[in-house]
Amino acid sequence: MSAVTSAATFAQAPARAHHRAATRVARRRFLGALLVAGAWFWAAWALLVLSLPLIVERWGGEADGLTYDAAGGPVRWVAFAVGIVVTAGTLTVHVAAGGTRRSFVEGGARAAAVAGPVLGALAATLMLAEEAVYAALDRPWQGPAAPLDVDTPTGFVLEVVGEGFVVVTYLLVGVAVVAGYRRAGAWRGTLLVLPLLVPCALVDIATRTGLFGVPLRGGYDDVALGVLGTVGGGLLAVALAAVVASRMLRSVPLRP
Repeated sequence: MSAVTSAATFAQAPARAHHRAATRVARRRFLGALLVAGAWFWAAWALLVLSLPLIVERWGGEADGLTYDAAGGPVRWVAFAVGIVVTAGTLTVHVAAGGTRRSFVEGGARAAAVAGPVLGALAATLMLAEEAVYAALDRPWQGPAAPLDVDTPTGFVLEVVGEGFVVVTYLLVGVAVVAGYRRAGAWRGTLLVLPLLVPCALVDIATRTGLFGVPLRGGYDDVALGVLGTVGGGLLAVALAAVVASRMLRSVPLRP
C-alpha cells in the first residue's frame, strides 16, 4: 500500500509544480497590471485631493473635504477593471499555454493580496495628508468613513487591511464578470452579472467604504467591533468572490 501511495505522490509532483508555475505566471500578469494602473490612479488622485482645497481657498470658496472614501473608494474600480481586462486578454492564452482556470484565479488573488495592502497604505496616508491640508487652511474636514479613526495605529492598519480585502474582492469579481458575459452573452450575461456583485456589497459594508458602505459613514462603535467587522466581513467577501470566480470560469468558453 505504501509503495502505491508513494508512486501516486510521485506522479502528482509534476502536476503540482506545473500548477505553481502557471499560478506564478498569472500572478505576474495581474500584479503588473495592478501596479501600473494603481500608480497612474494614485498620482492623479493625490493631485486632485490635495490641490482642490487650495484652489477653492484661492477663489474664496469653501470645501468640506473631498475624501477618498467619500468618492466611493475609487481604487476598487481600478482593481475591478484590471480583473476584467486581464481576464479578457489573457485567459485564453493562459489555458492554451497549459495553465488552468484554477491557477488563473489563484494568480489573480495572490496579485491582489500583494497590491491591496500597498494601495491601502496609500489611501490611509492620503487621508492623513488631506487632513493636514485642511488643518493648515483652518477649514473643517469631514473625515473618512473608515472603520476606525486612521489617526490611530490600529485604525491605520485596519484601513490597510480593509483596502486589501476590497482590492482582492473587486478583482475576482471582475474576473467573474468576464466569464458571465462569455457564458451567457450580452443580455443574459447582464442579468447573470448582477448577483455576482454580492461580494462587492459585502466588502463595502464590512469596511464602511464604497458604494454600499459610505451610507454607513461614521465607523464602528468600538475598536473590537471595528476589527471583527472589517476582518471577518472582508475574509467572507474574499472567500465568496474566489468561489464565484472559480465556478464561473469552470465552464467558460475560450475564444481566440
